[in-house]
Amino acid sequence: MPSPRRLNFKHLRYFLEVAQRGSVTAAARALHVAPQTVSAQLLELEGTTGQALFDRTGRGLALTAAGQIARDYATTIFAMGEELADVLTAGARPQRQNLRIGVTDSVPKLLAVAVLEPVLKKHRDRVELICREGPLAELAGLASARELDAVLADAPMSPSLAGSLQARLLMSSGLSFMGAKALVRSLPRAFPACLDNAPLLAGSSTTSPLAQALDTWLIEKDIAVRIAGRFDDTALMKDFAEKGLGLIAVPTSIEAQVARQFGLVVAGRTPDVRHSVFLMRPRRHRIHALVAEIEQQFPARDARHQ
Repeated sequence: MPSPRRLNFKHLRYFLEVAQRGSVTAAARALHVAPQTVSAQLLELEGTTGQALFDRTGRGLALTAAGQIARDYATTIFAMGEELADVLTAGARPQRQNLRIGVTDSVPKLLAVAVLEPVLKKHRDRVELICREGPLAELAGLASARELDAVLADAPMSPSLAGSLQARLLMSSGLSFMGAKALVRSLPRAFPACLDNAPLLAGSSTTSPLAQALDTWLIEKDIAVRIAGRFDDTALMKDFAEKGLGLIAVPTSIEAQVARQFGLVVAGRTPDVRHSVFLMRPRRHRIHALVAEIEQQFPARDARHQ
């Protein structure tokens, strides 16, 4: 079996300059080399990876989906390299940095923790998390203005924001209906018929993609739930569910954590209604190294969200 080809970091540095500056000519000027040298390095890198990293349209260059991934990794690699040089040569302490993340109101807090926890634990001695919660429009505006490094949302990005932000689908999960043990045991029929006339605790928005998908699914199943309460705060909603005041629908991916933390049990699951989490970040701007690490935890998904 042939050994894997290793990346040449000089090729990667030339690629990153082109990706950040938008042209071979500008990158060559910054690197003090001939444009032909930069072009040759790019071709060698593409040959090594077996991927086209740029779409060449006229005199311009646009990153392909593979190129975007390569740029994010390269940014992280060289940022960490610069910090390592400072630490080793100047005896500097590893630099503490802020990670400014927005989390939309409707993203379950347990899910946000699951996304952020691995990176925060890995860099616990040098990262300060600044977390803001609010509606998607507000947080997207802050990210567009580069006042947030990224936003976690459970709704796709509006086309009007595509010029300033780019979004990536991190994960997608079915739904689990959960409630206090006594309430679930009292349901008279098997799932999903048991949901008919059952008390349901729901989010405050009735127009979100998830709410509309759930409503459609219930109509298709000829089920009429009884809305017992609506909440802006998903954690507060779980507290009420713990008291037996209604069922909640949570992403199946955090079902175990909800059961452990709130003592809830599963009434039933459906893969037909999907809860998705997107990471949105500023476009055409150097990606925060830790945001790149968050993205790297999740395999690339539907190219429409790249």
